[in-house]
Amino acid sequence: MCSRVGAYYSLMKMHLEASTQNLISHYGPGLLSVNGHDYHSNILVSENEVFENWYTGSVSDLTLDAFARFLDSEDRAKTEILLLGSGTEHVFPPFSLIAEFKQIGISLEVMNTRAACRTYSVLVNEYRPVAAALFQIQNS
Repeated sequence: MCSRVGAYYSLMKMHLEASTQNLISHYGPGLLSVNGHDYHSNILVSENEVFENWYTGSVSDLTLDAFARFLDSEDRAKTEILLLGSGTEHVFPPFSLIAEFKQIGISLEVMNTRAACRTYSVLVNEYRPVAAALFQIQNS
């Protein structure tokens, strides 16, 4: 598709995203979509799995136990980066959790959920070994 800008033409490149890894297809207040499937709870997205209702507490109370299903999965061995989307606001979990993930060889990166969804998409498209634990975004 071309558009004319002044005396010049600019090209618009369209790329079809294709991946064998789960892709976040939409996010917004109360809704996270992975591969076109809608989720209304907090989710953890790894290469091949989506863990629904992975945690129902607050970010400040997170412990390594909340990640047990993911850590016991086959995808854990492929994951080097775990993005923690803390919901509407950027809220840090206990710093001991970040240290525990570091000890098991996973870098826990904390940001709000919107930023985590965008970062996850970029890293997946770069074929990076990433997963994302996402708290739902609340209406502001």
